Amino acid sequence: MAKITIDGKVFEVDPKLTIIQAALENGITIPHFCWQPRLSVSGNCRMCLVEVEKMPKLVIACATQVADGMVIKTESPRAVKARQAVMEFLLIT
Repeated sequence: MAKITIDGKVFEVDPKLTIIQAALENGITIPHFCWQPRLSVSGNCRMCLVEVEKMPKLVIACATQVADGMVIKTESPRAVKARQAVMEFLLIT
């Protein structure tokens, strides 16, 4: 089991899970459009961007596997702003 922190709450999860799967298993919703549990991951919409400590860039929660000690912020100002920019782009096109 991997011990991760999501938005300040510590969870023990299967290390084979992605961030979005681990979050959903523990009652945390991360916005997403293209991810569906029964389909393969495409990671195209970028709506599931989250901030992970010690990673220089935001990562997509649907394609990033959890790791022991990972600290994830789903509602950090940086992640929210990035999701808003993605939504704006989707609405413009």
